[in-house]
Amino acid sequence: MSELVIVITDLYLGAEPETAPAARGTLPGLEALGRFAHAGPLANGWRSWAAHWLDLAPYAKLPPASVAAAAAEAPAPALWLAEPLSLTEGVGRVHLERRGRLRLEAAEAARLAEEFNALYAGSGLTLTGLPGGTLLLGAPAGAPVRTFDPARLPVEALAERLPQGPGAGALRRLGSELEMWLHTHPLNAVRAARGAPPVSQLWIWGGGAGAAAPLPGTSLRAEVYGEEAYLAGLVALGGGALRAPPQAAAGVLGTPPAARILCALEVSEALRGAGQADLLSALADLDQRWIAPAVTALGAGTLERLWLLANDRAWSLRRQDLWRRWRRGRPALEALT
Repeated sequence: MSELVIVITDLYLGAEPETAPAARGTLPGLEALGRFAHAGPLANGWRSWAAHWLDLAPYAKLPPASVAAAAAEAPAPALWLAEPLSLTEGVGRVHLERRGRLRLEAAEAARLAEEFNALYAGSGLTLTGLPGGTLLLGAPAGAPVRTFDPARLPVEALAERLPQGPGAGALRRLGSELEMWLHTHPLNAVRAARGAPPVSQLWIWGGGAGAAAPLPGTSLRAEVYGEEAYLAGLVALGGGALRAPPQAAAGVLGTPPAARILCALEVSEALRGAGQADLLSALADLDQRWIAPAVTALGAGTLERLWLLANDRAWSLRRQDLWRRWRRGRPALEALT
């Protein structure tokens, strides 16, 4: 059976004005899913769902950093993701805009890692570059810490999502040190010269344990596309390699398409790379290039099942579901909640 999973990894909606319902026809693919698909909550997030769907269930409950570490050589008692952010100063607070989640070039990540490792030599702290432009922090084992996915920060209060728990103090102090280090770092002058936003923070999250190890008999039976560190590690644990995503669904929907395909996309990348002005225009761009063509392929019989994972929900659409014409439609962004 040909099956396509589209994951929008950073689409979380809050009560912002930008999430007002869109005019009909702006997001035809999402509207079709909202009208015809079967929807349900993602109790443990898209990463756990993807691990199960890829038949890699043993990794579903591991911290994201432990899985991501499989794509790099970074042994350490505890591992954390260190995601580069460009924070914005507002009235009385610092916050993260959707386009503020950065994707560093490989040379930039390598430079930060090299300089950090020299600065913190002998401390047990290390930085290593990962696929997707983020970094991996190695650290000594410590007390439990609760951390938060930065993809959710544009709709949450950043100050309330700093590390929490018995071991939070060390991570908070390191976060403050990183912020001061980056504030005057020469890399930001280089980025400014080419019109790129500065790196103002490395957000530490998603870790606490060591690297995951490959399990005997594990094999990947799907094509996986994306530029996300967790997926790169998960695919590596399955014995495969993460592929760079094409510009549109046509790049993965052959005739016939592969049996099982997973594509991870980002709103933040659509906002930066395609120069979209706001959330609605970024979603319209993703809908035009990916979701609407996938729905069309489903109706034509090229595809047998389509999944969409976004905003802590999963939508499943089969060809026969499109025959349920009696179901009433609703605005696309309303369908996402």
